Amino acid sequence: MSVWDILGIEATSDITAIKRAYAKKLRLHHPEDDPEGYQRLREAYDSALKMAPYVEPEEEEPLDFAEPAAYEGGQTAESGGEPGLGTDECDYPASRPSSVSGYYGEPLHHAREPIPQDPIEQFIDEIDEIYDNFQARIDPEAWEDALNRDIVWDVERSGELQYALMDFLEDHRHLPRPVWQRLDDMFHFTENKEDLLEEYPDSLIEYIMSQINGTSELRYECFKENPAEDIDIEQYLDLREQGQYMMKEGELEEALDYLAHASEMYPHDPDLQLMLGKCHARTGNLTAADECFGQAIRLAPKELDGYWHRAQLRFEQADYSSALSDLEKVLDQEPENTDALSLKGRCYIGLEELDQARDILKQSNQLENPHIHSYIYLCMASNKHKYGQRHITAADRWRSWRSNLLFDTLMVLRLSWLYILVYLALQVVFDLHPVYTWLLIAVILWNTWKAIKVHWVLAT
Repeated sequence: MSVWDILGIEATSDITAIKRAYAKKLRLHHPEDDPEGYQRLREAYDSALKMAPYVEPEEEEPLDFAEPAAYEGGQTAESGGEPGLGTDECDYPASRPSSVSGYYGEPLHHAREPIPQDPIEQFIDEIDEIYDNFQARIDPEAWEDALNRDIVWDVERSGELQYALMDFLEDHRHLPRPVWQRLDDMFHFTENKEDLLEEYPDSLIEYIMSQINGTSELRYECFKENPAEDIDIEQYLDLREQGQYMMKEGELEEALDYLAHASEMYPHDPDLQLMLGKCHARTGNLTAADECFGQAIRLAPKELDGYWHRAQLRFEQADYSSALSDLEKVLDQEPENTDALSLKGRCYIGLEELDQARDILKQSNQLENPHIHSYIYLCMASNKHKYGQRHITAADRWRSWRSNLLFDTLMVLRLSWLYILVYLALQVVFDLHPVYTWLLIAVILWNTWKAIKVHWVLAT
């Protein structure tokens, strides 16, 4: 049985006809009720789409009205008579009929009424049309009419519509996050995640969840300002996504290949330039990384990611002044960003401007007490053996002592919490001998000594 037999249509190059046939057959082969039939149907559908470009459309033969003219005169050639002479067996009228309809019983212009399209097929056709128009695809408002069709609200056919939509999304994944969130509002993907995982491939569901939650979001705003008119946009989006995936898997060389190819096609995407910069930085090509971060900043000067990553890069290169310039851009918009404040303090340590370094690191540590990096570098900047020590006021001394005590207490609890928990559980169940209490005290004292030792090493 051929793929066309399974779909129930003749071989055709019409993609729309293939999709309609697939949607119609999908109602007969529900994945849950008939998984084998669904698998055959899906394979036939995929094969038909691949074969469609190579199917030559059949030319329709023109209707031949010459044969009825043989009846003129009332005799056919087969009857043996001459044209225009009647016979007993076949006494046709001698005059030509007033219309061709006299020979066929009904007028040729009478057309059969069109079969109304199934609402689910109509819905899939409509969102497919939106998807094919890239500028409409990335505009959430363009989806509103389609997502408010009556079929979307039809509870009785909701399962059927869901299967058709999931099949569509499996091959049409490149959508901006606002569109994914709108689809989630209508079809409750997040709410029904566990049920979806039982019916569809895990990779598809996890992909949809990551797009809805934004954990793997790649933005589309750049295409509004710089339309991608002269490139294969689907190929570009595939390359961008593959590069991101390879980065997450730690395959940096392969990620660079994908991202570099994508950048050659379309260099106006700040998200792509950021990924390229991170890849170059992790592979040690700091010059290329700096250029990519600079390109991301030029493309999106109001966004902070480019400034932040370039500041980290330039700090590692000991270019502290340039790093401070980028950090100021970040702190202008996020003045309480403790990571940026901590890095700024470290830059001032590198420039040996210790008073400013201490003030900034102290500010970061107070905003997030303790901010571990700020605390460590504040201890370093306060090392009286390495750096000059300024006069400390009583209020600052008390605040520093309180912060140190809190830090040391948290460290002791982190080292001892399991011992304390086991001791308390056993004490509730059994009447423990006092020796176990002394053992617990010994453990806590030992961990306290370790915390003090770490603090002393950091401070000196």
